[in-house]
Amino acid sequence: MSPDARRDRRRQTWTAALAYAAITFVMTWPLGRGLASDVAWDLGDSILNMWILAWGCRQFGLLLSGHLGVLATFFDANIFHPEPLTLAYSEHLIAQALQACPIYAVAPNPILIYNLLFLSTFVLSGLGTFLLLRELGCSPRAAFVAGLLFAFAPYRMAQSSHLQVMSAQWMAFTLFALRRYFDTASRWALAGAAAAFVAQGLSCGYYLLYFAPFAAAYVVWDVTVRGRWRTPRTWVELSAAGLASALVMAVFLYPYLLLRDVLGGGRDLAEVASYSADAYAYLTAAEHNRVWGPVVRAFPRAEGDLFPGAMPMLLALAGITAWLARCRASDGGHLSRPARALVAVAMAAGAFVVLMVFERRITIDFGLFTFRAADIGRPLVLSLLAAAAAAGVSPRVRASCARAARQPELLLLVMIVAAWWLSLGPAPTSGGRPLDLPAPYRVLFEYVPGFEGLRVPARFGMIGALALAALGGFGLHALATRWRSIAVPAVAAVLFLAESASLPFVVNGVSPLEGVATPEGRLYRGDQTPAVYEQVSRLPAEAVLIEFPFGWPDYDLRAMFYSTRHWRPLVNGYSGFFPPRYGRYASILSALPGRQADAATALGDTGATHAIVHEAGYLDGNGPRVTAWLRSLGAGELFREGPDVLLRLPRSR
Repeated sequence: MSPDARRDRRRQTWTAALAYAAITFVMTWPLGRGLASDVAWDLGDSILNMWILAWGCRQFGLLLSGHLGVLATFFDANIFHPEPLTLAYSEHLIAQALQACPIYAVAPNPILIYNLLFLSTFVLSGLGTFLLLRELGCSPRAAFVAGLLFAFAPYRMAQSSHLQVMSAQWMAFTLFALRRYFDTASRWALAGAAAAFVAQGLSCGYYLLYFAPFAAAYVVWDVTVRGRWRTPRTWVELSAAGLASALVMAVFLYPYLLLRDVLGGGRDLAEVASYSADAYAYLTAAEHNRVWGPVVRAFPRAEGDLFPGAMPMLLALAGITAWLARCRASDGGHLSRPARALVAVAMAAGAFVVLMVFERRITIDFGLFTFRAADIGRPLVLSLLAAAAAAGVSPRVRASCARAARQPELLLLVMIVAAWWLSLGPAPTSGGRPLDLPAPYRVLFEYVPGFEGLRVPARFGMIGALALAALGGFGLHALATRWRSIAVPAVAAVLFLAESASLPFVVNGVSPLEGVATPEGRLYRGDQTPAVYEQVSRLPAEAVLIEFPFGWPDYDLRAMFYSTRHWRPLVNGYSGFFPPRYGRYASILSALPGRQADAATALGDTGATHAIVHEAGYLDGNGPRVTAWLRSLGAGELFREGPDVLLRLPRSR
């Protein structure tokens, strides 16, 4: 590549990155107005992730300051006292914490670093997809729109409260770097692919397991297309990169292995099935989507908002059509009658498979006879057998298939189908009813270590969204080339952003609670931090804090957030898993001011030395009663500001 061409590509890359940043700013407004104070989306899992990030940044800061002992206690976070390894109860967000460390060192504000990381997922997802599509041969304009299709995919927008799920950008960078490696044989490109793969695995445990087979499939496909199966250097370098990646990630997986016995070993199969995608999930848009939310709600359920949007599907269809037309045009001949008949049977049976995914029983009256189909397996097998037979009897079909297999579109189409199928989980359903379809996810769940600890197969939808966006980029490239118009990508981009937007973007979202007062939809930092936490920061380092109300996620999450101000051990906690003792504590202490005898025993078991009572968190004047109960146990009041009371608990209770 000439120096001028390299400069032009760098200019394109920087232009794309800046454009993605500007569009992100608009699509998430008004978040940009309060980056240091408002929280993207809601005050639920977002707070958990803020606490995780702050803990990681703090630990890395201590490590860089020479406190090597942090290595042994990195996962012993300050929640669920006195349990060890509590960081491993959820995602560790190591990759995101490393990204945020420089900013946190200057401005230790968990809200700020969380929001910046949240916004960066859009920019980097778009940029990675842009680089991948450009490397695969798409025009820069088509590649840019493909980046938009992934960065602002409706499924990504629906996951806005889950930073770890949003952090899917490294998948595109991994595939881009692998493509560069196969194009140039550069070890630096392979090192970049390994680094991106590790970053993806350390960003989200789901993608560590879910994306790995797809990355391996890409390697196999590219090696096959280029005929490098017998090139020792390729396999030695790929094996070295894979081994190095595995060793790095194993360091951060070890604490999770230690917790397997404590937490019961894994998820229940019924729980995993409940968080799998239903076939109709792909016809269900998130409620907050302004265009599709009110009308495309075929089967609402948890983790079930997987509608990909109209524009990505139309562009992907254009990509498939152009790909097939290109393969047929290069043949120059005609199929024999038997081959045409077999191809027609394969296509018809394939169409029945698609229909039966949504309609489990199909009846067609042809007058002389009635066709009935109730088993999706039969048309699926028939389609595959007919396609194989067509390839067997026709050299032209075999040649066309070989040409099609060498094009990236086939790989992307296979990725879409595989991600869709796996997202259905261990017991595929359609409209809530069992779907007569094999369940490859069940094999992974039962035989591949790690899968038994994951509960949301629907998150395979993110990999499908990336493949769909890339295939849409090829479709847009074909349309723009055919019509020779720069307006086509611009129109496609505008229409897609319009259908995926959720403006105004939600910030500081709070759901009403029953049983306790709904907390304020706001978190405070700096001078506005509740004064009671400044008092806690002055307590001895060995002080153990418990906060009331206890056992209510919204209040436990706020206790975790404000613990970043003092980092004292905390009995409260909220995470993906819970230690066995916490459930007992929560069931008793959440009932206060009732069950006072049981509560006194439970409080003594926690080992707490100090307590904060947020009296305004209770209804019907019960807050002061909780404070009075603690005093009756011998607690002494150390500080009070409004409804917030800090008490020293008696040593022997």
